[in-house]
Amino acid sequence: MKQFDSQLKNLQSQATKLTESGLALNSICDQEDVRLKREDEASSLRALYRTIVEELDRMKYSESSVCYEDIKANLAFSVAGLAAKIIVATTKDERAWNAVNSFFDMKGRKEPFGTVMVCVGPKGLPDDVRGVCISQLAREAGRSQPEIMGKLQNDGHLLFSREAFSVLINKLIGDVREGRLTLPVSRNTLAEIVGLNKPKPSIRVIETG
Repeated sequence: MKQFDSQLKNLQSQATKLTESGLALNSICDQEDVRLKREDEASSLRALYRTIVEELDRMKYSESSVCYEDIKANLAFSVAGLAAKIIVATTKDERAWNAVNSFFDMKGRKEPFGTVMVCVGPKGLPDDVRGVCISQLAREAGRSQPEIMGKLQNDGHLLFSREAFSVLINKLIGDVREGRLTLPVSRNTLAEIVGLNKPKPSIRVIETG
């Protein structure tokens, strides 16, 4: 009986150790699952950044093309204006001179080009992020760029320059990997992160002025 009792105790001890090992293994697996989830989210943030940067680059290239065409049109316009002014000057007609000057006033033909930004909408990140061409919106609406930016911000959007967005993404990646943050990130949380609700913002957000 003593022999059987000793074997039973030995089996119980082994079972206890196996149980402890199983629990430890489960804990390790759970930790690995968490780590992998965090790495997946960090990777998705890096992929999002690359996608947005590519979109901004395409917009910049398109703006360069539009700007070039505008310069050519303005050059032709100014040449035509100069010719018209020369012709009118020979007539010494003051009313005609004033009309030509008003029509060919180049100050009224200046258009904004090349301002592109990252726009984060009310749904937050990563589901509501896109590149926007502020200059194009301003031209189409006949308004100034600060007005367009102010309208977007008043509608609940956050605007970032390319550099500020890079800083934001790097911070989010660090927070995700350390377990301080999980995706998705709401618009309000982003506003807190970039310092809109703090006296000293850690990340500069483009203002409307």
